Amino acid sequence: MLKFCCAALLCLVSNCKQVLAQNTVTKNIQYFGAKGDGKTNDTEAFIKAAKFFNDRGGNGTLHIPIGNYIVGRQTFSNGDVSKYAYTGVDILELKDVKNMTVKGEKGTIIKYAAQLKLGSFDPVTGKIFNGNNPASPAVKYAAVIGNCISLTNCKNITITSLALDGNNKSIIFGGGYDDKGIQLTHNGIFIKNSHSVFIQNINASYFGLDGITVSNITSTEKDDIKISNAVFEYNCRQGLSWVGGNYLAAKNCQFNYTGKSAYFSPPGAGVDIEAEVGPISNGIFDSCSFINNTGCGMLTGGGIASNCQFNDCTFWGITNWSIWVTAPSFSFTRCKIYGSIVHGYSSPNDADATRFVKCYFEDKPYKDTACYGKYLIESEGMRRVTFDSCTFVTNTKPIAWLNTNMATSSDDKAVISNSHFTINKNVNGKMVFFLFNIKFKNNTVEFNDSLAKQKAYWAEPCCITTEDREATKIIYGQ
Repeated sequence: MLKFCCAALLCLVSNCKQVLAQNTVTKNIQYFGAKGDGKTNDTEAFIKAAKFFNDRGGNGTLHIPIGNYIVGRQTFSNGDVSKYAYTGVDILELKDVKNMTVKGEKGTIIKYAAQLKLGSFDPVTGKIFNGNNPASPAVKYAAVIGNCISLTNCKNITITSLALDGNNKSIIFGGGYDDKGIQLTHNGIFIKNSHSVFIQNINASYFGLDGITVSNITSTEKDDIKISNAVFEYNCRQGLSWVGGNYLAAKNCQFNYTGKSAYFSPPGAGVDIEAEVGPISNGIFDSCSFINNTGCGMLTGGGIASNCQFNDCTFWGITNWSIWVTAPSFSFTRCKIYGSIVHGYSSPNDADATRFVKCYFEDKPYKDTACYGKYLIESEGMRRVTFDSCTFVTNTKPIAWLNTNMATSSDDKAVISNSHFTINKNVNGKMVFFLFNIKFKNNTVEFNDSLAKQKAYWAEPCCITTEDREATKIIYGQ
């Protein structure tokens, strides 16, 4: 009889979940007790909302109307070394949820409370710990704030029309934690093993770590992460950290000013493509900006990453390289690049080579501050890096240090073709180019300064063989 009753109860629960899954529902965050008045801490309301949708498996809309929703809370361990020194919470933590929309309005702000702690703190006194940087297992020193919106094992999720403010200018930063800087959780949006996620009209800025992190373990399923019309600025570590996944598309997004607010943690990039949890492939960035980040505008870190396209994007490096790429099959088309690019992938074939097509390069200052780098192109030994139909304008820097000394055949050489170079000044008395063992074909080099023509446009005649500098036109200005 007891077994029968238990079986009946399980059946009832299962049927209940199926009914919930078949019926969509819309809930206002105020239904869960949120005030949005800029004074009340609404953390508990968001936690209740997450539980409601987690329990029913999603299938609905959470509406967050116009308001200023203050969030964030921490508990002190008071010497309990099994816990973080300060433990935060994820504000809207969705797990195993499908077919759900989180929807704000123009003027909807979710802002973190002031005086939250991030970094290393003494687990007994609660004071800032500035001793040796603890290894990550030493959780007793860590002060963690948490994620604003977190998705784990979710599918078909839309997040739209929200301003997420990490308020990092009001964070109390402790000592360093982990390898460099403070590598502890405080992200605007965190996506883990989730698919068909659409991020639209979002501003996730001023966080203690990243504006958005995508951490998918690659499977045969296409991730389908789409981010459009979004702003990720003034975060402490990255605008976007992509640490695993297959297929991410960003359009009209801004990944700017990382590390330019309250704190800087390496790498400090606009976008860091670094395969930490699994391989990365198939990234598309259209009409995005990567401007004035403390680290590189776009960086490829360790792990297996490949096949990313950047179309009509703007890169502007002031304190670091505009682009650092060492992964295969990365291409840049019609991009504006101010400052220096570095490396490129040393490719054994044309398909995996780093390619710049119809791009514009210039050493243009940013708000009266000189851009970064010694040359517009800095590449040492990387095979088959290609610049086709590009425009180069130099005002104070030499154009290129491009050296394919690792080439074992003519096909392995780097290539500059069908491009136009404008040298406006004497580039401080330096060589305009240093080109070694590359192909330089069908280009036009225009000297607009009478002093500039006194310098050779390649370092020495032996550096480029006669057959490798075909049909190059030189124009001397006044």
